[in-house]
Amino acid sequence: MTKSRDNPLMDFGDSVFTNRDALSESYEPDRLLERDEEINEYAAALRPVVEGDTPDNIMVYGTTGAGKTAVTRYMAEMTDEACENNGNVLSIAELNCNEMSAFKVVRTLVNMLRDDGEKNFPARGLSTRDALDALYEEIDSHKGTFLLILDEIDHIENIDTLLYDLSRSQSTGRLEDTKVGIIGISNDYTFRDVLSAKTKGSFAEIEIDFKPYTADELESILSDRATVAFADGAISTEAIRLCAALSAQDSGNARQGLDILRAAGKTADDQNDDAVTVEHIREAQGKIERGNLKKRIGNLTVQQRHILHALALLEADEKTPARTKEIYSLYEQVCDQSSLDPLSTVRSVRDHLDELSMQGFADQITRNEGRSGGKYHVYECSMRSDLVLSTGPRDSY
Repeated sequence: MTKSRDNPLMDFGDSVFTNRDALSESYEPDRLLERDEEINEYAAALRPVVEGDTPDNIMVYGTTGAGKTAVTRYMAEMTDEACENNGNVLSIAELNCNEMSAFKVVRTLVNMLRDDGEKNFPARGLSTRDALDALYEEIDSHKGTFLLILDEIDHIENIDTLLYDLSRSQSTGRLEDTKVGIIGISNDYTFRDVLSAKTKGSFAEIEIDFKPYTADELESILSDRATVAFADGAISTEAIRLCAALSAQDSGNARQGLDILRAAGKTADDQNDDAVTVEHIREAQGKIERGNLKKRIGNLTVQQRHILHALALLEADEKTPARTKEIYSLYEQVCDQSSLDPLSTVRSVRDHLDELSMQGFADQITRNEGRSGGKYHVYECSMRSDLVLSTGPRDSY
């Protein structure tokens, strides 16, 4: 093939990365750092499985990026190895249940367990009871012990009925040859509150709590992953330490730290720099923060975005906390600039401000000036106004 022009894809310099995928969410490291306590708790909870007894149900709680899923997969692998060593039969199925109904969860599990070429369970025309009967048939055919891992279990619609039925499957005789245990993973610590008393009684789970990582723990994890991801000398210790500190201050989220490292590496490559520095980390963190905020703002109604924009303008001019009338006046101007018909009443804007406060975009402060001024609310941005203003209220999401 004759080269007719310069190919921009053939003119890159050396990358700071040797294995960029090592910073992705799907990457499974050879070892899990800073989770020894949780691993030991998990081992104690899974002991009955290894010894061939009826498994305990387990609920794993923790914030996003706390290592819940990674440790669960690791412990599932270790349990399988220990059962094989003891001559016990163990089967494991894992499913992410985000935005699933109870019927869809059961149907998906049935089809996962059926052999290739076997007819899938239909998506329509049958009930959840029919799907559960099919699931029990599949589980019972495995014999031994069956562990069912339900990630984001709190997102399942009608979870109460599903858990009640699954946790009683042996006592009701629906399973005859297989002992089943449920492992639920959730970042919602109030998950158990939605369960009925009878489900709480039958589920009777062991709880394992994954606390957010500290800055030191995050530095250890990020340093270990950076060794795999970056070329020798392509990232400074100071850059990793700053990345860990920023992630710890925000949420103790290892996933966030890995995202920052990956974005910082890309920035270094784009700028043809030889190594990732603290400046790259700060730039990457800002980009990620803006991207996350843009997604959150994108979920607001167009009127809420304009109200938030007006509040951010007042914040930038140091005119907050502001009363609803002041916000409404500027909101009308923002609407005029983007050719949007404004809400007709101050009360409507106040209702939206209250909603923005509930969603974490604004802070509501109560003032009481007694007989002279009465009791009223003022508002201010709960996030950096420059980040809000970097996205226009009419921007496409």
